[in-house]
Amino acid sequence: MKSSGRYLPLTDRTAHEISYFTGSCCCVSGSGIIYQRPPGRFPPAAIPFENDAAFNVTLSNTNPSKVVVDGELITSISGPTGAYDQSQTEDGALILSPLVGQNFTLFIQTDHGSSLSLNVRPQPGNGKTLRFTPISPPLRKNDDAKAWEEGQTYEKTLVALSRAVVNGQVPDDYREYPVSSMPAYTPASDVRLTPERQFVGNHLRVVRFRMSNPGSITRSLRERDFWRKGVRAVMLSQNQLYAGGEGYAWIVFSDDGDARP
Repeated sequence: MKSSGRYLPLTDRTAHEISYFTGSCCCVSGSGIIYQRPPGRFPPAAIPFENDAAFNVTLSNTNPSKVVVDGELITSISGPTGAYDQSQTEDGALILSPLVGQNFTLFIQTDHGSSLSLNVRPQPGNGKTLRFTPISPPLRKNDDAKAWEEGQTYEKTLVALSRAVVNGQVPDDYREYPVSSMPAYTPASDVRLTPERQFVGNHLRVVRFRMSNPGSITRSLRERDFWRKGVRAVMLSQNQLYAGGEGYAWIVFSDDGDARP
């Protein structure tokens, strides 16, 4: 999000195809924004991890395996010299082939500042895909997003961000992050919320939820029912949800605690 105000369209992106083992309140007038794979195949199950976590894994030393960190590019790999061969894919995954029969440890870092280590036990067999998902949003500061967010008042930042969301866009320096890594969010609303996409800036992050009404009566929707600690803005696609109906909610969160003055 540069000062030019450019935005990225919110078109759905193709996910990595992998096979495994497995404060303030304000309103934008007229916008409805209130602040306060192929069939038969399954992707590998994600392995959640905290930063600097270590995992014991068995990997083939006769066939290559793949290591994926959801939403991030692997940028640094280190381990014993001569113990493995490695290359990277265009989407930032790691192709790993142990060259020895002895156990060794591999350290991995990503472009978002995530890090983990693999205690590798090599043995003959088929290759596999290991897919890891960070539990928390990236800890590394996003300087471009920071400059955009802090280059105007807090209220103007919220207004600009929410208007972009209404138009199906996000600021271009926000990074998409897996919804599996977002903190728990349980508002008092009577509708079911399913997180679909998450975009992380520096102080703020935006999550798109699919709303569904599994009940047999129409539910009225109020923005205040979605407010929880850390919520800074709520935008709803509609103010009623019929029985069996669906809609969308965009929620802007702040991970900094209270709103900035």
